[in-house]
Amino acid sequence: MVLEETVGLLRTLHGEGLGDITIERIAIGVFFTGVKLSDGSGGVAYTPTADLHDHTCCPSMAAERPFPGRLKGTAVSDILKMRAGTTLARLVTLVVMNALSARFLTSDRYPIVYDRDALDFVDLTGAGRIAMVGAFIPFLKVFKTIPAIDLAVIEQKRETLKPDEMRFYSPAEEAPRVLPACDTVIITGASISNGTIDDLLSWTRPGARVIVTGPTASILPDALFARNATIVGGVQVTDPDMALDLIAEGLGAYHLFDTCVRKINIAKE
Repeated sequence: MVLEETVGLLRTLHGEGLGDITIERIAIGVFFTGVKLSDGSGGVAYTPTADLHDHTCCPSMAAERPFPGRLKGTAVSDILKMRAGTTLARLVTLVVMNALSARFLTSDRYPIVYDRDALDFVDLTGAGRIAMVGAFIPFLKVFKTIPAIDLAVIEQKRETLKPDEMRFYSPAEEAPRVLPACDTVIITGASISNGTIDDLLSWTRPGARVIVTGPTASILPDALFARNATIVGGVQVTDPDMALDLIAEGLGAYHLFDTCVRKINIAKE
């Protein structure tokens, strides 16, 4: 699976030095979760708030919490060993993985384009049948301006779409049928944190342009590329302390991009 393979690659790349890295600070915010590690690196990921609510009420918290006590000072090697069966465990593991990946997301290792949206790399006039997994609002605004676009928005929550967008709506259970028929597939990074990324990629067809994008998709892209992704769009946290301050105040992506997070896009070679 994507996360397991990426953990293995991170352990290989960091080597023995991984054992010296700890969590310096973490913030689980309304929209995003962020972490700063003791080596100065930072990572962010989408917070699946609705899913977390089911696991953090008082009666269930003790049973579901995958780690004892505070996370501050915890060795990242211990985080990577956590059971990933709960939403909270997967979220913390993923944001730590994003931070651990940061030092290796360089132009020496990957072809990287900075400060652009992943959608900029798609010729929308020749994109064919398009599927977008998750109602990614900035992209949806662009798609709505294109006459006669052949688009399916696969979304778990029907109410996420506005009335004039319902013509694109496809329920989540239709993904195994819709994705194999699409020439272009855009998958939001939130699918990594909610555990659906492996299935979604397995339903895309060979030869399709497959984009995984969003701040959550800031892990090493190798495992995604091995499963048919062609472009991975994530972020580089340029100021981890500021990012965590903003996240703790309940601010979202637009505030982060304005101040302490930079977009990056990596293409499969």
